[in-house]
Amino acid sequence: MNTNPLLFTLPVIFSGLLSGTALADKIETIEVTGARTPLSVVDIASSVTIITAEDLENRQTFSLPDLLNTLPGIAVARAGSVGGQAQLRLRGGEANQTLVLIDGIQMNDPAAGDEVQFELLSTTEIERIEIIRGPLSSVWGSDAVSGVINIITKKGEGDLSIRANGEAGAFGTYRFGGSVGGAGKQTNFRLGASYSDSEGTNASRTGGEKDGFRALTVNASAGWQPSDSSSLSFSLRHNDTRNEFDGVDFLTGFPTDSDRVTNAKKTYAGVSGQVELFEGLIMQSARVTYLDTEIANLSDGLASGSTASERWGFYADTRVRLSDQHSVTFAIDHEDTDFTQTGPASPFGDPNQQQSISNTGYVADYVGILNDSVTVTGSVRYDDNDRFENDTNWRGGIVYKLPGSGTRFYGNVARGQKAPTFGDQFGFFADLFLGNPDLLPESSVEYEIGVSHVALDGRLSLGASFFTARLENEINGFAFDPVTFLFTAENRDGKSTRDGFELTADIAVTDQLDVTLNYAYLDAKEPDGSGGLSRELRRPKNNASMFVDYRPSGRVGLTLDANYVGSSVDTFFPPFPEPSQAVTLGDYLLVNIGGTYRINDSISLYGRVENLLDEGYENLFGFATPGIGAYGGFRANF
Repeated sequence: MNTNPLLFTLPVIFSGLLSGTALADKIETIEVTGARTPLSVVDIASSVTIITAEDLENRQTFSLPDLLNTLPGIAVARAGSVGGQAQLRLRGGEANQTLVLIDGIQMNDPAAGDEVQFELLSTTEIERIEIIRGPLSSVWGSDAVSGVINIITKKGEGDLSIRANGEAGAFGTYRFGGSVGGAGKQTNFRLGASYSDSEGTNASRTGGEKDGFRALTVNASAGWQPSDSSSLSFSLRHNDTRNEFDGVDFLTGFPTDSDRVTNAKKTYAGVSGQVELFEGLIMQSARVTYLDTEIANLSDGLASGSTASERWGFYADTRVRLSDQHSVTFAIDHEDTDFTQTGPASPFGDPNQQQSISNTGYVADYVGILNDSVTVTGSVRYDDNDRFENDTNWRGGIVYKLPGSGTRFYGNVARGQKAPTFGDQFGFFADLFLGNPDLLPESSVEYEIGVSHVALDGRLSLGASFFTARLENEINGFAFDPVTFLFTAENRDGKSTRDGFELTADIAVTDQLDVTLNYAYLDAKEPDGSGGLSRELRRPKNNASMFVDYRPSGRVGLTLDANYVGSSVDTFFPPFPEPSQAVTLGDYLLVNIGGTYRINDSISLYGRVENLLDEGYENLFGFATPGIGAYGGFRANF
């Protein structure tokens, strides 16, 4: 299609010269993790988006990547059907350059090239999602090159409560879930589970085999507050998924119907505690986290290889309140990571290997609220790694709130880094891959300025942010060594450029009608090997979305969700000996509608239609995506 994104986002562009992040300004009292010291969003010198549990319920979006794809600066490339590989790129970064946390536990998986397998994640049991854009490696370490996505799950509160939900719909899809939880004077707990099963659709352009998906998610949390100045909490999340997918036909270069399956099991666990000392002058916190993942692949019913990772993390923060306006946090992070790869040996080599990495980070983080108008933040981090060169990252930001106007200006400059993955260092076939102990971490320096404006007693919130970033030492994990005729990894010469802007608007038109709009522009290029720059893959220049929430009564709710994704480029690998080819992925517009009817205070019914226009599109070349589909279900709370 040839939809003009300027027409789609005209209301945003008209008002976007005064902007920031609408959702963040709307709930400005919420503290987010833009620093080691929690801050109100109005004091963070970054573009921030916050999605609440109410937003998730109103949008009726089950798949987490489908939700994130509607937010400014985020592009998701999915390989076909529900459960197909979904790679998320924030502000043009690589899929493993965004740090994702769940209840403080890092989700980036060494067994998946340090990417997060978003296709396996649902929105169940999520209380809040925070997206902080821009490099934050000075606070959180490697992977936070493009930003941080922080997921906070629901916790028990109030009297004992039980929740249940069920849904059925297109493509043979069934979903069920429930939770139980509550809180006492000093304790709280919550236990939830969800199950999803879908026959799926055919991911290849030809044939009729469906690629199904099945997922079980269990989430548990508990907390204890023995005194007003101390607390202890525990969280656990486990995913068990089965995803069918199509392989590539080497005679055509396109996906074709085949019996390929990936089984993945992922467990995230964490224990954290904190205590205030000397009447709040010192806040001491510590946490221990654990990640255990296994990704097993099968071809025609036979095991074809697997990867697994195990990571222990130990983190200690000491925050010192120098005065009511100034604080500094000193932190030490230590992570031990093991990586295992198994598979049948072949003429290509033996993939079986076990590797490990240890990393210790030292952090200093400063927050100064100089007065009601000015907030200054700064942080520096030094990472000591036992496998590759140590690295230092930093960040500085300032916020100025124009007195009495509802206008906020901010700016920051930051350096972030992405450590080499296990694949970069050791490859997939050890016999054919030369390890490179001299690899440098990828690093990016980004400059950002922004402005937000809240007017009409908070009924209108506008935002704009502008950024420019330069990435250097980008790692090519499949470089050919002409001396040994083997493959290796190497840091590329030159810099990748990522420039763009994001506009947002959140408008309470009436007490019953809310409209959220956003538009993002991105110009992402990388060295082409001949001294020039070429457009980076799977990064649309234009993205825009509109969400309309209409509540004509206390019982009825209606929503319209429209998401425009501009054209992008991809690579097609035809059969040997033909060289690879650059191809264009066309733009597309996805429209979803939904409705909710509340029977009483405990039970509500809902329904939605996804891809209302039955748009045919690809955001990964050769992989077909689902057409129109209708779903219906219920929610019950007791």
